[in-house]
Amino acid sequence: MKIIAYDRFKPGVTLETIQPYIREEVSNVFRLWKAGIVRENYARADEAGVVIVFECDSIAQAKAYVDDFPLSRHGFLEWFFIPLDAPLPLEYLFDPSVDVKPPFDRTMQRNR
Repeated sequence: MKIIAYDRFKPGVTLETIQPYIREEVSNVFRLWKAGIVRENYARADEAGVVIVFECDSIAQAKAYVDDFPLSRHGFLEWFFIPLDAPLPLEYLFDPSVDVKPPFDRTMQRNR
């Protein structure tokens, strides 16, 4: 299951507060990425923080990973989790006469 995890700094925490721990934090995430547990990692554009896409069995498992991050262990972050599942096979909702054959993306072909 894919799980989106995103964090927020707790009140009073600044970039200067976390600076001494960033190297260890990034190394930890990189190890999880190399293991196939972290699939994607982004910096937030709206505020300080990150968004991580985990491949885990449960939110509890993803939470166990973030609880082990240095910034989490020091109490600097608050984490939120969104579990994702595969979408409903949409083609089953269509009338059989509706064209769902390849190529699936025909958007740009109309403009050529």
